Amino acid sequence: MSVGDADPWCGACEWNLDSFPHARGGWFARRMVRLDRRAGFRADRKLAGRDEEAVGRRLTVRHLALVAVSAVLVLIVLALAVTGGWLVVTGGILPPIVLGLLMIALAWVLRPRLGRRSRVAEGGWEVDPGSAPAVWALVTRIADATGAPRPDVIVIDTDWNAATAVIGLRRTRVLWLGVPLLLTLDEQEQVALIGHELGHLANEDSLRRLLEQPARTVFGRLGRLVAPAPENAVDMGLAGPVALGWTILQVLGGLASFVLFSAHLGMHLLGAAEQRRAEIRADLMSARAAGSRAALRAIDVLAMLPRLDDLLFPNVLEGEAAVRWHKVLTDRRGTLTGDAAVLRQFSIRADASLFADHPAPGRRHQWLSARPYLDPAVVVTPAEGERLRAEIAPYAEPIARRLRERHGL
Repeated sequence: MSVGDADPWCGACEWNLDSFPHARGGWFARRMVRLDRRAGFRADRKLAGRDEEAVGRRLTVRHLALVAVSAVLVLIVLALAVTGGWLVVTGGILPPIVLGLLMIALAWVLRPRLGRRSRVAEGGWEVDPGSAPAVWALVTRIADATGAPRPDVIVIDTDWNAATAVIGLRRTRVLWLGVPLLLTLDEQEQVALIGHELGHLANEDSLRRLLEQPARTVFGRLGRLVAPAPENAVDMGLAGPVALGWTILQVLGGLASFVLFSAHLGMHLLGAAEQRRAEIRADLMSARAAGSRAALRAIDVLAMLPRLDDLLFPNVLEGEAAVRWHKVLTDRRGTLTGDAAVLRQFSIRADASLFADHPAPGRRHQWLSARPYLDPAVVVTPAEGERLRAEIAPYAEPIARRLRERHGL
């Protein structure tokens, strides 16, 4: 098998599928990229071969390690805040007060983020049951049929994606649905997409991410804080002892930043591996909601996206964007159907990385197709699908306007 001028591979045994083209950059950068992609290829292959119990919600060593590191970091941040407050209140002279304020500021920068309810619709539109009754009705049907929690908020946005999160102190459940992806999928595949996202809510993946968040973010924030300025002493016009001191600060800051970013990468690798397991679990919920056939077709669409995401053309009349784009996307999908198996396997090569939060679509398809066949819990008729597309059609117009402005039309 082969795609374009890519290296060929064996579709049956995957020989040469782990052949990766040279990346850009110097020798070291190219070597690191190839090592990462080959390791990601092996990790995805191992994940695709695991059974349901192995990818279930059981605790893993990686998750426990991240939670343990997060707990220590949260205690450190609390200690900084408390100590800084004590210095500010009790400090009788200027240096302790300044030190206390710096400690409080550092604790604020490193604090865990819960997300803000006021920002969930940035770049999109929050819809309620009155403005989008078909969308809410479908999401509710899928939640009730699968036993998943219902979202509290639904946001329609402009991404080729869908997502869920639980945010804020009140733990508000939010579901984001991207207009381009909804226009690409048929009605039963839309059920699969929503079922997948509700699977994340049912599996409490947001809670897992929250518990892992300090480990995955604090080292990176510290690394950026201590990273040295790019200007050297000569660029800044420094000389003598001042130049020497600046150079020493740059060296020390660079070393500290390197160590912190190395720790950040390590934590991210652990977290990405956990997230890939979460995606596999959510795929099972997708199949329960929409049936195995529709869930597998939806995964195939993900493998096709590199050949679909440039089809949102700007020269459409006002009010016709959704209809025109849906037809073009559907037609292109039809031409790619015969190549679905090839594109699926090619995605295993193209998307392999230890840093990826999602397994390659080809590996997800392998895992789900090896599970027992499931009938759909929710069946959507073509008429219901048309009503859904009619509701999201107005949200395609801002995308079309931005495209026309970008192209000067």
